[in-house]
Amino acid sequence: MQITYLCAKHEDWIYSNPEQALHFMARDEMQGTLLLHCGQYTDAIPYLGCAFDIAVILLEVDGGENEAMKSKVKGLAGLLEETYYHLKLPVYRNAILDRANSVLQATESALLTAFLLKSVHP
Repeated sequence: MQITYLCAKHEDWIYSNPEQALHFMARDEMQGTLLLHCGQYTDAIPYLGCAFDIAVILLEVDGGENEAMKSKVKGLAGLLEETYYHLKLPVYRNAILDRANSVLQATESALLTAFLLKSVHP
């Protein structure tokens, strides 16, 4: 199961406006975390999910080299995993963890490939 939260239109906007998207990510993370801690799990998902998708795109825009954004992806995946745990939705819990791991592994693979190419072709 591939799980995403943003529509294509909003994804395109993030690619075109990464600095503004950072503010939206922070806002959504804060609102989603507040709802999670208040026990409003269903209401927290759209906020945390959008913040997660924004973080994934911003990590891509930064070329996968931004350690803070990697931590943000991991943290938001953890918050979503916790939310799905409370809602007793193990398939969604696993899906978000799988997606986060895939994103982070792809980032590491791309960085390794770039490093190796630079080493071979200085």
